Amino acid sequence: MFESGSPDFAVSGCIYHGSPGSRYYQFTGLFEDPATVFREFFPPSSIAHRRDLIVRIGCWRDPREITPPVDCEFLLRAAHAGCSFQSTNGITVHKFAAGHRFVSYRWPCCEEQRQMLQALQSPNGESRVLAQVMRDILAGATATKIPHIDFNLFPPGDLFQRNLSAKGLRKLVIEELQGRRAFVVDDSPAGLDWFPLEIHPRYRQFRWSGPNPNPCYFLPIACASPVRVQLRILEFAEESLVGALTLELNDRPVTMEMKSDADGAFQFRAVLLEPVRNGMKLQFRLPRNAWRGDHPAARFAGFALSRIEVEPVT
Repeated sequence: MFESGSPDFAVSGCIYHGSPGSRYYQFTGLFEDPATVFREFFPPSSIAHRRDLIVRIGCWRDPREITPPVDCEFLLRAAHAGCSFQSTNGITVHKFAAGHRFVSYRWPCCEEQRQMLQALQSPNGESRVLAQVMRDILAGATATKIPHIDFNLFPPGDLFQRNLSAKGLRKLVIEELQGRRAFVVDDSPAGLDWFPLEIHPRYRQFRWSGPNPNPCYFLPIACASPVRVQLRILEFAEESLVGALTLELNDRPVTMEMKSDADGAFQFRAVLLEPVRNGMKLQFRLPRNAWRGDHPAARFAGFALSRIEVEPVT
């Protein structure tokens, strides 16, 4: 299979698929230069290594005691120990990363994987899937590699904790809602649902949704009565998206009332007509995102969320 003998690591090509509608792909594992391992990440699902490698370099380490993620640290440790890497230069893995799907482990779902398996098992399925990916990219979808970041910027265990937060695995204290309460968006890791935190001159903290056009948000509240929700959205990436936004609260579709402020911001109000027992999931949906070339980092975005207010309906 390999022209230059038996490597310590065999690496196959992998495509990371972003959330549906995100127009986001990442590619890894296709390389000629063995030193690529020092620059790019290969997920465990796309590698095979010699069994005796563990005796030589050790197992995965405690994620709370190291700076990189455990799988990344293992690969880099092997590379620095002189292990050899070769690529099959064929794509064998289609990955739907939980870390790209905000709080996905709180509401696990395998529908994307089921659809991909069905597509791959159809006649000429592999070539048809790859052709669709190429059509998306030629139509403007994001396609990137997975470069290593500067892990020295983070203390040991920090990225591990941030990853837990993004996937919804960090235990949150659910507080009983006694009255009106406001939540301002923070800078918590949010996968592909929300871009990094920004500051507005009047409304202060906000985040643009995207590249996922269907982002979610979680509020750690409980309430024995129905709950009224009010959203402050500063801007939409495109005017036509204003009337297209819909919302589900704990997977229940709700009707929203919209009010435009004099300064161009928007207020949306909705009511969940049932008790909230273990937190409230806000599932936003847009038919698509819009390209914003005027943003500091040009991107596909949806809307700029600033504030969420909730109160019991008595």
